[in-house]
Amino acid sequence: LHITLMLQATLIIMITALVGMATGQWLLLLVLHLACFFFTTLMCHQQMAARRPAPDRLTEFYLLMSFGGVVGGAFTALIAPAVFETVLEYPLVLVLACLARPWLGGRPAKRDIWLMTAALSIAVFVPLMFEMMRYSPSMRGVFTDFGLTKTAQLILGVAAVCAFLIRDRVVMFTAIVAVMTLSAQHVGRGYDWNLSDRSFFGVMRVAITRDDAMGGDVHVLMHGTTLHGAQARAPGFACSPTMYYATSTPLGQAAQRIQARSAAAKIGIVGQGSGAMAAYKRAADEMTFFEIDPMVDRVSRDPAWFTFISDCADGPIRTVLGDARLTMAREAPGTYDLLVIDAFSSDAVPTHLLTVEAIEGYLKLLKPDGVVVLHLSNRNLEITMPAVAAARQLGAADLHQIYVERPDAPEMAEASTEALALSPTSEGLADFKADGRWRKLAPTEVRPWTDDYVNLFGALIRQMRGRG
Repeated sequence: LHITLMLQATLIIMITALVGMATGQWLLLLVLHLACFFFTTLMCHQQMAARRPAPDRLTEFYLLMSFGGVVGGAFTALIAPAVFETVLEYPLVLVLACLARPWLGGRPAKRDIWLMTAALSIAVFVPLMFEMMRYSPSMRGVFTDFGLTKTAQLILGVAAVCAFLIRDRVVMFTAIVAVMTLSAQHVGRGYDWNLSDRSFFGVMRVAITRDDAMGGDVHVLMHGTTLHGAQARAPGFACSPTMYYATSTPLGQAAQRIQARSAAAKIGIVGQGSGAMAAYKRAADEMTFFEIDPMVDRVSRDPAWFTFISDCADGPIRTVLGDARLTMAREAPGTYDLLVIDAFSSDAVPTHLLTVEAIEGYLKLLKPDGVVVLHLSNRNLEITMPAVAAARQLGAADLHQIYVERPDAPEMAEASTEALALSPTSEGLADFKADGRWRKLAPTEVRPWTDDYVNLFGALIRQMRGRG
């Protein structure tokens, strides 16, 4: 009973917290999701244990239970990515799990019906309120984005209280939770997407927003919760790299500085995104993207969405599909002038790309004065110091920069960026150091990550306390 009550409370609190995604409440969401998932699975296991058959049929019981696990795993890994455009199976299963609770017999009282009607009406009102705000500038001016989100949380909280009061009426409770979930996802979805697709590696969306400072329509690419690029579609702006790849950011600076050294440069980029780095390619340059997700390559090369590769690059762009650690190992050593490591998805840290062994592989691909730039911007984890420690263990030269976007810049023109530049020799970073924006970080006692050791919890603590 106590576990069931905890499940109900956690589930409805989690739903109201979903709308907090736009305000950066990621740690709170993580805790709530884990707690909700834990109590949901614990309740289901309790129900299964309570319904187990007599001892002479336990073999059949455990066989069917194992078979159910296989079916569920296959559905999540194989069927859901092909059927759903978003990660719909997660909220769907959480809602359906409500039906596994013990049912209360008899006809519902008038109080229960009134509470259900009130909760459903309140839950439906939230997305309607957002739609009214969108099409009424005068109403939209009353709330800030943060204030609007908090208001939605408060309103859904009232519906959650109503749901909890009729928790014994399982069907009614489940119906309210389902509508609240839909409303919360509508509020927390961010942009209106013109394209949504999903692969094994996550959900990709493309939205079209308008920014007159960038000439009109801007196509925005998001993979999970991470912005992976944006492109203005007006002819005068279309070939200007944006966001983390703008000319003002460390990634853009590195590309320009390497190109200033010679008329032809060989550049490799781990993580294709919208293909914005292709805008830097000159006719004599060689540029290769190392991308694990074929869907990313397909979208970034489709002129209907992005034209960095098809129209802006001067000459062909090569894409190598597969895990970058494996595909880059087949590249010729000592041939690259610049490597940009930017393989992040939904704020997930590809830890195997930041280990001592990985960085050693990047350095082997560089010319003696070549440079590898690690893009380390992250909202939740401090991942710079392990990378610095790994580079110094390998004897590489390193310089660091944090670029803060200009407050007067258009929203999608540039983004605050943290990066670490590495080179096999100090001479490789001489012109970076002369720039003045790249600086040497103080010595660190943080242990470098390896293929056998990664400390994400330590990275979380450092981010919360400030870098150490």
